[in-house]
Amino acid sequence: MEGVPAFPVDAPQVDLVIPGDNPQVLAYQDAEEPWEANVVVSGGVAQAAAPKDDANFDATAPAGGDVMETDLTLTVTSGPARAPQDGEEDAAREVELITRGGGHTDLDLGLQVAGNDGFTMRWRAAESGAVQSVKMLPPVDSPEAGREVVERALLSVMNSTVVFPKEPVGVGGQWTVTTRVTGDAAMVRTTTYTVREINGSDVHLDVDIEESPTQKELRIDNEVAGDLDGAMLSVESTSTTSTGELTVDLTKPLPTGGRIAATTRLVYAGEDTQFRIVQDVTNAVTYGK
Repeated sequence: MEGVPAFPVDAPQVDLVIPGDNPQVLAYQDAEEPWEANVVVSGGVAQAAAPKDDANFDATAPAGGDVMETDLTLTVTSGPARAPQDGEEDAAREVELITRGGGHTDLDLGLQVAGNDGFTMRWRAAESGAVQSVKMLPPVDSPEAGREVVERALLSVMNSTVVFPKEPVGVGGQWTVTTRVTGDAAMVRTTTYTVREINGSDVHLDVDIEESPTQKELRIDNEVAGDLDGAMLSVESTSTTSTGELTVDLTKPLPTGGRIAATTRLVYAGEDTQFRIVQDVTNAVTYGK
């Protein structure tokens, strides 16, 4: 991927909450042998208007929503990072994902996803798993719509990789990772990991996610919106409902099993409007399916 531009990734804030029992330093120890991974990435956005005087309005995020799924088979390799190129910094590790097949809920998009076999993503990271920069290279003459779908799916996979704290942590231990979501500048995500079990190089985690918008205002600029057209709305509330369990093999850069899913409800309102705008954003990644 020489000559492909590298995009910097915001450094996460990692905070240890509870050390846990018999704490140890958890860090990736890449085996360097290629392996095959199967992932399913789900995503969807629902938007509606709710009257401000609705006494039954619930600002709590629902447990999931309508989504479209992208399933990918990946060839994954990882090992010591090469010397940095333009736009890159020194790093301990390098991870490469190459698509080897895929599909989509929408059959037409599925054909375009399949036409992007060989799409390559490569990122540089610390031993903790924190990503520093990323490169992406689609196949020559690949279908554009499928390319966009695969790119979004691979970014979701990268955003879902587990980042460990620098401090030792054991069973019952807990830490948080806060970062801006790569590929979605409008959202900040705080992920809480709790160690359920450590068995050799396998680490079993419970995962909880909270998300909040970086943009606190929303301008409606659409004639179809009627009285709301031209209105400036502010964030009234944010709520995330999530579920997650992951199994991480420290010799592999991606979780080997499990699923994380989150739905974030963003509620916008304005002083001079009679309605709230409600957005439900759902994202999920399933490993090993």
